[in-house]
Amino acid sequence: MIVAAAALAVALASLALLLHGARFGYWPRPPAVARGAVRHRWFARLALRALVHFGAVAVLLLAVLDRLDAIARFPPELRSARAPAVAWIGQPGWPPLALGALGGVVIAALLERRGRRVTVGDLRAVTPMRGAELGWGVLLAIVAGVTEELFFRLLLPLLIAIVSGSALLGFAGTTAAFGYAHRYQGWRGVIGTVIAGVLLALVYLVSGRLWAAMLVHAAIDLNGLVLRPMLAGRWLASPSLRA
Repeated sequence: MIVAAAALAVALASLALLLHGARFGYWPRPPAVARGAVRHRWFARLALRALVHFGAVAVLLLAVLDRLDAIARFPPELRSARAPAVAWIGQPGWPPLALGALGGVVIAALLERRGRRVTVGDLRAVTPMRGAELGWGVLLAIVAGVTEELFFRLLLPLLIAIVSGSALLGFAGTTAAFGYAHRYQGWRGVIGTVIAGVLLALVYLVSGRLWAAMLVHAAIDLNGLVLRPMLAGRWLASPSLRA
């Protein structure tokens, strides 16, 4: 219990440093208008931040707790939250849930192609603006899908469940933190992220497989960072943006 409480404090401190470190010069703020090397450095820093504060912190703290097995096996501490999710959705229910999420991604992309506004938040700071940045969008989507699920769907709920004795509290608190971590997208983005967090938690709980939530998360981010801008033709808006 004491070790888990200390690990939770470290995880929350890492998250706070990530979210508010720019005030102290820890991470640079996003460039307002930039191209070329400046944009590439910004994307590299975004990927590094996720790898350090989400991925590395999650793996390190799970290792300290001797719970690295939780990455591959559903933790028994979270089973009390899994039971109502399975009762509500049914089991096996994660394939339809994942397919539904992927279907929503495709529909949103098609609507974007038709000129409709479906963006729920401001993603300009993380969205590639030209063809030369496409690789960064793919990398960021994959890194976020893997590392954020490790942190928000496994580490934090597990630690909160161990400390408080409530898996439901673990997922509820973590989903709120997940939304707050995306506050740079504006209030619409926070609401959309909370909804996505609920969906991802359900994917994890019903399937019992962390990789399923990672897959859906990465697909959602690939849609927002790559597919939708590409279908909307934003990169070809002017010759100066072509690459």
